Amino acid sequence: MAEPKTHHRSKLGTKATLLLCACDSNALGSEMTPILAVIALAFPGENVNLLVALPPLCIIPASLIAAKLSYHMSRKTILTIGQALFVIGGIGGAFAPNFDILLATRVFFGLGCGLVYPIVPTLISQFYAGHERASMMGGANAVGSIIAMVFSTLSGTLAVVGWHVPFFVNIFFVFVLVMQIVFLPKVPPEKDMAFAQRAASLPPEQKRIGARAWMGVLLMFVTMTISMVYLLKMAIFIQEADIGDSVMAGLASSSTTFVALVVSLVFARLFKHLKRYTVLVSMAAVALAFTLLAFATSPVGVFAGAVVYGVYLGTIIPYLQTSLSGLVHPYRRTYALSALSMAMFAGQACSSVYVAAVEGVVGTGTAALFEVMSVTFIALFVVVLAYLLATHKNAGYPYGDVTE
Repeated sequence: MAEPKTHHRSKLGTKATLLLCACDSNALGSEMTPILAVIALAFPGENVNLLVALPPLCIIPASLIAAKLSYHMSRKTILTIGQALFVIGGIGGAFAPNFDILLATRVFFGLGCGLVYPIVPTLISQFYAGHERASMMGGANAVGSIIAMVFSTLSGTLAVVGWHVPFFVNIFFVFVLVMQIVFLPKVPPEKDMAFAQRAASLPPEQKRIGARAWMGVLLMFVTMTISMVYLLKMAIFIQEADIGDSVMAGLASSSTTFVALVVSLVFARLFKHLKRYTVLVSMAAVALAFTLLAFATSPVGVFAGAVVYGVYLGTIIPYLQTSLSGLVHPYRRTYALSALSMAMFAGQACSSVYVAAVEGVVGTGTAALFEVMSVTFIALFVVVLAYLLATHKNAGYPYGDVTE
């Protein structure tokens, strides 16, 4: 039942391609963040933070466009177009003669990622079912963590040569583009699929995304808005608390990524046993992480918080992607997963505004900010637990094994 109705040229090649396609979003910040200081020196007076903030903003409308296009075009075609834009935007940065052109390349980068990101989990949910689907969702998160670590290291190292050079790491995605063309089966547009042709006879509840799926989208937005405080403030906290320097901040970040990688690899097994309650692991982990950081006075506390935060990162995204693919009828699945990706990047974009609002109340001390995040996530854990218990009668995933 888990096999698609199209013929795979290579099952292993298809899986590898989908896992690598899912890495586009991980490359957005991992290649740019380490070289912002170098670019700031090359373009004095320019707001280099736009280079990080602009792509996620472009992803939001592009994800919606991907959902609309998938009804009329093959998802493989959309994926190929998106990957081509991503490559043009990524490598194009190396040839930018001025800051305005460099910003323009980041627009292409974000638009390409926005077309790719929601299509990948949709294809995974179409080709695979049950445990294999959950394994692929977790695997995509794990491979993305590896790419983030590799790209961060390469980008920071190549920046010594010049600010143009790190953009050449995106040549990697040329090979991903070739793999898409070679290994992915060309599925028909949604309007030509059996479930779309039967859409007129579907009951109204199957034509809608449904309340449970919208709750998942809302949870993605809320948790991303709040949890991004960790990435925004970790390095600053370490210096404020006189615990270490930028080297320790880098090691703590690497610890988080490594743990997220490991947890993502075992996500399928975790989801198999806990199902919808897997989200409680995510909520408990992020609450504990901020609690440990808020009271950290030594490197041990910092690394403990970093490690536990990695558990959150390794579970929340594959959990929500897997859950939505099982909750929403294939007729609405691309749209639902696009909404989920928009919520994720919108949350990241809103995080800095959220931080400014909280700091306006509690002050600019990062430890106090982490305390607020801890209390917030403890409260969110209670809310999510109450919701899960209140809706336990509808605990199943009605489309968990649909592979049309």
